[in-house]
Amino acid sequence: MDILSEFFERTHLQGRLFFAGPVDGTLVLDKPPGMAFIHVISRGDIDMVQPGLPNISINEPSVLFCPSSCRYQLRSSSAQGAELICASFQFGRNALQPFPLGLKETLVFPFRQLENLTPLLGTLINEFQDQAPGRTKALNLLLEYLFVQLVRRSVMEGKISGGLLYALQDGRLATVFSRIHEEPEALWTVEKLAHLANMSRSKFSACFTRIMQISPMGYVTAWRMKLAQDLLRDGVQIKVIAASVGYSSQASFSRTFLNVVGSPPAEWLKRDASGEDAPQVKVRVLPDQPNDLTSH
Repeated sequence: MDILSEFFERTHLQGRLFFAGPVDGTLVLDKPPGMAFIHVISRGDIDMVQPGLPNISINEPSVLFCPSSCRYQLRSSSAQGAELICASFQFGRNALQPFPLGLKETLVFPFRQLENLTPLLGTLINEFQDQAPGRTKALNLLLEYLFVQLVRRSVMEGKISGGLLYALQDGRLATVFSRIHEEPEALWTVEKLAHLANMSRSKFSACFTRIMQISPMGYVTAWRMKLAQDLLRDGVQIKVIAASVGYSSQASFSRTFLNVVGSPPAEWLKRDASGEDAPQVKVRVLPDQPNDLTSH
């Protein structure tokens, strides 16, 4: 399995439909940190309004790839309104987010520039319109595939030049991430990771930090805590988790978990099970119009 596919599998990439239908007014969106959005505009004109930034006007069928955590509005700018399919994406449920995606602004892909994705977009729109049984599941899968395709294209065209999605496809760093992900329990040091990248310690550390906005050992720790969260949800004992993610004692693991996550393992697990910290997409439609709206 290639490194990007492996990462999506290990982090349980989840695409979820949260809005589908007509917009005759303004769709107000507020999304949690670390969550990406994709908006498919199949009909009508839309203005994307972001505080402190120029408006983005979309006047043809397009796909918007919105990775940054921001509060923004999608405002219909045509008398006929617009038709939207909106999905959120996150890497695992309520997981840590030490993984910057590398996009700082919304990318707009007109359908006419996505010729290779024409069948996918047609299937997506048809699935939305048909209202057949299993529609939401089918749309989620199609949207996840669209996400992967947009990541590939964005890296290829230089629209992603940093962050994890770029680093996983960087020949110098791909092996480093693969080994960290496969062997979280290993006694990693910056020197060992630099050796995997065939770089000097100083050059590797500077390169990694520039691309990822986190130090190499900071990433190792964050990845270990992400795996620890998954194991806690699976009911694995804390002392077993500690050894599985590279800690010599339960005490040292628990201290690191507290420092990184903000609460002890048992307390975090209790909150997670209650859904207290589950990220929520907040959606409002102004003025209130009939729509096919769900929120999670």
